[in-house]
Amino acid sequence: MTDVLGAAKGLAQAAMYECIFVSTVIPAAIPMNPIVYQAQGDPKKIWDAAEGWKETIDELTKAKEQIETLTRGVQQTAWEGDDRTAFEQRTQEYRQQLDAAIAMAWVVAIALWILAVMIAVFIYLMFIVITLLAIFAAAICIAAGSIIGAPAAVELEAQANQFATMAYRVISMGSKVLTITFGTTAGIFGLACAGNIAWQWGHGNDDVFKTFGQATLNGLDDMLKGTLNFLEQKFTAKFMGEGQVGKWTGIPQSSRIAPLTGLERGVTGLGAVDTANGGPVLVAGGEKLAGAAGIEGGEYGSGEDGEPDPGRNYVDKTQPHR
Repeated sequence: MTDVLGAAKGLAQAAMYECIFVSTVIPAAIPMNPIVYQAQGDPKKIWDAAEGWKETIDELTKAKEQIETLTRGVQQTAWEGDDRTAFEQRTQEYRQQLDAAIAMAWVVAIALWILAVMIAVFIYLMFIVITLLAIFAAAICIAAGSIIGAPAAVELEAQANQFATMAYRVISMGSKVLTITFGTTAGIFGLACAGNIAWQWGHGNDDVFKTFGQATLNGLDDMLKGTLNFLEQKFTAKFMGEGQVGKWTGIPQSSRIAPLTGLERGVTGLGAVDTANGGPVLVAGGEKLAGAAGIEGGEYGSGEDGEPDPGRNYVDKTQPHR
């Protein structure tokens, strides 16, 4: 599975370059540029993140088993009274807190596994469709390059535009399904997190809000970077020849017949650079400038390889009992 998911990132990049070539020959394929551009991703990383949550589940399960073993190890006859009652109540609260954390972790892990597979399926579908269009575009270019083949090129282009219109419908609807899935998953994450916080607080974890607030602070730099990446991609895609589609269905409402404009060519070129860079180059450039100015995200976020994690150090110093 991981090999299949790992290949998806390269196929998504190849589909972007193919789509740019196709759009210069087949106008009906132009609206697919922004979709393919925004579909760049690495489902293997999402799968690995899910595996990381599964490891967390295993650790939490072990912790719960150890608490249960500790509780059973103290005989009722050896320890009685109010202290024994308080001890059992406290260990019960810990087990309940762990149950909630395990449940939330399962929700996140399963959602990430599903997302990884869905993204990979969409990327493979996108690559196959765009590759077929690239073959069409190459045939048109070859036919148009000769006097004898010129009439055939015109007919071939008409057929290619029809196929591109159908392909755009398939890719657009697939993209809409992913968009709705992402939104639903984000909602599930939010509900799971809120439910876990409420459960933890209601079962003796008085520090849960403080811990959650500090965790949010630790991740602000990553959240800001992710938001900027998303906004730049949306803005760039807007000027790459975005087509009109149904708000909920993703079904295209028209077929493109005009060639690429000068602005669309320039923005599409930027999209190609972003794809090669692995993300929006403007955000990456801003991050480098921030680093040069001494503004480092690592002050609040995760530590670099081989270096201590500042967020973890904060928790260790302020909450040594955890």
